[in-house]
Amino acid sequence: MHRDSPPPLEYELVRSRRRSLEVRVRVDGSVQVRAPLRLAAYRVEAFVDSRRDWIRDQQQRMAARPRVRWRDGDPCQYLGEPLTLRVAAAARARVARHGDELHVGVPDPHDEAAVSHAVHEWWRGLARTRFQESIERQFPWFAERGHRLPVLRVKKMRSRWGSLSRRGYINLSLALMQYPPAVIDYVVMHELCHLEYMHHGPAFHALMDRRMPDWPARKRRLDG
Repeated sequence: MHRDSPPPLEYELVRSRRRSLEVRVRVDGSVQVRAPLRLAAYRVEAFVDSRRDWIRDQQQRMAARPRVRWRDGDPCQYLGEPLTLRVAAAARARVARHGDELHVGVPDPHDEAAVSHAVHEWWRGLARTRFQESIERQFPWFAERGHRLPVLRVKKMRSRWGSLSRRGYINLSLALMQYPPAVIDYVVMHELCHLEYMHHGPAFHALMDRRMPDWPARKRRLDG
């Protein structure tokens, strides 16, 4: 008697000039698969099927995360520090930190989307300086290896903390502004190591071990 085959997984397929397959699970549980331009469809399907258990585990983890709220009195993180939101009516969006409180003014204090947008824009105004400092502080070793300093782009990223493009860009998630500087440094180092190895194989992890021996502990802060 044959076991019934599991139902096919739904996913978005994105093809590009890349060499390897990659699967991502977004915060909403949707799945994206990135594949080389001419890779046969059956090989993509086989890869996705081989990652089925991991995809399911990631989707369950995403579903278990509590929804982030943006109301007066709710918690908000900034560089690993817990702050309390203080939301009030204001003619235009404004954000200012006062001690352990983050004061947010928006036209409608009950509009959580507006509060979230205001806080994210506040993060954005501070993120470039913070991220660039981390890049330049950790880059000299890579410069000695002949690499060029990548150009920073701060982005809202749905499924990743960072990425490095072959065109010379290092993309970092705006949401990293919630985490301690040590965690930001980990993501930056991870992407810089891709200057040497554009994969996550043993050589890449060996380089991470050399450049940042405690990277697994830092990574757990993101995964927790």
